[in-house]
Amino acid sequence: MRKRTLPYLLLGLLLSGCILRTNGPSPDLPLTVTPARAGSATQKPRLTDTPIPSAAPTASPTPDLAQIGLPPEDASNDAFDFVSQMCDAQWLNRGQVLPCPGQDTGGSGGYVMSFNGEIQGLPSNLDILLTFAPSVQSGALFGRYPPFTVKSGDRFRAVLACRVHTFCDVEFGLEFYDAQGRIDLRHWPYLFADPPIVVDYPLEGLAGKTVQPGLSVMANGNSLEAYAVWIAPHIYRPIP
Repeated sequence: MRKRTLPYLLLGLLLSGCILRTNGPSPDLPLTVTPARAGSATQKPRLTDTPIPSAAPTASPTPDLAQIGLPPEDASNDAFDFVSQMCDAQWLNRGQVLPCPGQDTGGSGGYVMSFNGEIQGLPSNLDILLTFAPSVQSGALFGRYPPFTVKSGDRFRAVLACRVHTFCDVEFGLEFYDAQGRIDLRHWPYLFADPPIVVDYPLEGLAGKTVQPGLSVMANGNSLEAYAVWIAPHIYRPIP
């Protein structure tokens, strides 16, 4: 009996070994997973506390007045700016005080407003004052600014023209007011077909006086397009 059962026992042991090898781990697969090395593509980047630099603010560039025919100058030499102080002035036509800024509606009462040079086909950092005279016979517009003390060497500078794509026929005026009344300095007639007028006018005769600067524009005849522009109007003061 023992001799007969021995072959069966041997066969059973062989079969059980095959089953263990079949259900166990494959010899081709690793038993453990190796961690990724530092700097490998599978490693997630670490967050740091390094702040992100912010963009530094940049100052607006000083207008290059040579582009419009005026002498070049430093921004610190601008003693009086007629555009930035536009609404500090009192604007009138021959019969009423006008709001500031006005609206570009072509109204018969006239108006004043400002815009940048890009609208006039010039560099955008050039400021422009638009004065529209009333649409009546010889309509006129006047602006009287706050008091200003003129010093030796001061000069009024601006470029005078029509607004682009308009057909103005006007007369520009530079005036000053003191306790005795108006001091009429200079007038410049201008027709749309003319080249722009470059003004570099000395104010030496007013040196030492405190006066109110004034600008005016008058339509020649009954002009419906009296769109007169003052490009970069200011008083330049040389640094001693």
